[in-house]
Amino acid sequence: MKGIPIGISNTLPGVSGGTMALVLGIYDDLISGIKKIKLSVVGPIFLGAVVGVLGSSKIITFLLESYSSLVKAFLLGLIFASSKVTFKQVKEINLKTIGLSLVGLLLALMYSVELGSVTTTSSLSYFKVFFGGAIGSVAMILPGVSGGTILIMLGLYEGVLEAITVLNLSVIIIFSLGVGSGLLAFSRILSFLLNNFRSLLMAFLTGLILGSMRSVISFQLGIGVIISFILGVIVIQLLSE
Repeated sequence: MKGIPIGISNTLPGVSGGTMALVLGIYDDLISGIKKIKLSVVGPIFLGAVVGVLGSSKIITFLLESYSSLVKAFLLGLIFASSKVTFKQVKEINLKTIGLSLVGLLLALMYSVELGSVTTTSSLSYFKVFFGGAIGSVAMILPGVSGGTILIMLGLYEGVLEAITVLNLSVIIIFSLGVGSGLLAFSRILSFLLNNFRSLLMAFLTGLILGSMRSVISFQLGIGVIISFILGVIVIQLLSE
């Protein structure tokens, strides 16, 4: 049951599956289970996450198609506010943390793809889907960093959502293999960095999150857009308290 909101959060840019796991009190068990490949721990959470992803993907796809500007504004609010979660974990502001923040910001600005640039599964390359799954998997378990945000930055978000919605098994399987490979390959490295260089890592991730906002800034201002942005900020505020 706790895996379900983790799955839902990973389909929403700006909402971190890692943050949700922290809120639900299962983060340490999840990271330990992934590191030690404890299926008795990871299995139920994974199954719940799959239910959450399948249940929310159709709704999110419909909203993106029907209310694009409002959804982008909402996502912008989610992403902007989620940078606060990582920034709060930067213990000291110095040249190292500022430098890493700028590196993350520049990387995101350079490689971010506007939401809507990739809209169909037919325009996705399997290599990019696998790579996106691997990179996104790391973000999915980092508190404050959204896997959805990474997918937007790589131009994979809508394509992967569509694949889940229409049950395109080839894309889903390749993406899942990427996620599994990423978790197995990076979980120990991630655990080491979190334990030994948490402040520096969070500084880099803060810049990465802020830079990824470029992907969803493509709408005209209006009352509805402003309200949607504020709602996105409020959602993150409530989740991170």
